[in-house]
Amino acid sequence: MPRAAATKPKPLTRPDVCEARRLRAAELFAQGRRPAEVAELVGVSYEAARRWRAQWSKGGVQALRRRRAGGRPPKLSAAQATAVKQALGAGAQAAGFDTDLWTLDRVVQVIWRTTGVRLSRPSAWRLLTQRLDWSLQRPERKARERDEQAADQKGAAEQRAWLVFFDESGISLLPVTRRTWSPRGVTPILRHRCNWKRASMAAALGYHASDHQRGPRLCFHVHKDSYDTVSLIEVLTQLGAFYAGQQVVLLWDGLGAHWSHAMRDWLDTQSAWLTVERLPAYAPELNPVEYLWANLKGVELANFAGDTVVEVADTAEQGIHRVCDDQQLVWSFLAHTGLTLDDDYPPNL
Repeated sequence: MPRAAATKPKPLTRPDVCEARRLRAAELFAQGRRPAEVAELVGVSYEAARRWRAQWSKGGVQALRRRRAGGRPPKLSAAQATAVKQALGAGAQAAGFDTDLWTLDRVVQVIWRTTGVRLSRPSAWRLLTQRLDWSLQRPERKARERDEQAADQKGAAEQRAWLVFFDESGISLLPVTRRTWSPRGVTPILRHRCNWKRASMAAALGYHASDHQRGPRLCFHVHKDSYDTVSLIEVLTQLGAFYAGQQVVLLWDGLGAHWSHAMRDWLDTQSAWLTVERLPAYAPELNPVEYLWANLKGVELANFAGDTVVEVADTAEQGIHRVCDDQQLVWSFLAHTGLTLDDDYPPNL
């Protein structure tokens, strides 16, 4: 499971460093050190050490601490700042704007509506960054169809079914290139066969929707040409034998062969064990099999220049065995989609 990144400590500011020097000097004065010694140990001039000694003698350690700037009180009280934070948290569209985008001008308007206080743009910036702990951030895209997929997941859980994600990918003699170390100014060269022969591979990643102790399942298939309806029906027939006696909710994309008339007719005959749902268009990040392909192409197939397509397919299959042996890796593919099965995932392949 992905873990939250550790919070980095805030770097020391120049006033913090200066105060630390003065407090160190106070410790040395308490030990009976003379200003000349303190100046050398702390790294300041003799005049500064002598001045600190005089201040320490009169007011102790507190006299050497940094004095916080007073300044005038903020225009917004704590209660008003809380009200503004709640209004901003509801979103820009909830505040009457066309898009869900917060700009300083819009923030200033919301502050005026909420509190009756007019702030300048710099004051609004300070309010956001210092008192409300807000920052400028780039939004993360999330397909609306994710909610539909969550409903499919809920239905699978009620049926005590397997959620099986399916996808295809191609392999050829054209190597997958990845960055590698090389002498500066010398570009690495990958010599490969100039042949357009291709093959296809398909994978089905299954996660039980209600009984997570059963662990994930990975099925892999290689085909010498591109997959069509006939070859996909053959793959699904093998998948049915693998999940014999169990309910399966299959999720795949909108490839033509997935939704052809012949495929629909065949799926109608398999309704006793198989339900098919379509993944959202233009959202490949919702399919964990995409992360399986990326893993293979980043490890076994990275910069691999095979002599035959069969050799490339064998190398990909070696990667499949590696993935199966790394139990947490299969769960991580699902975690990267942002989808969950609500509980922690016990490793078991």
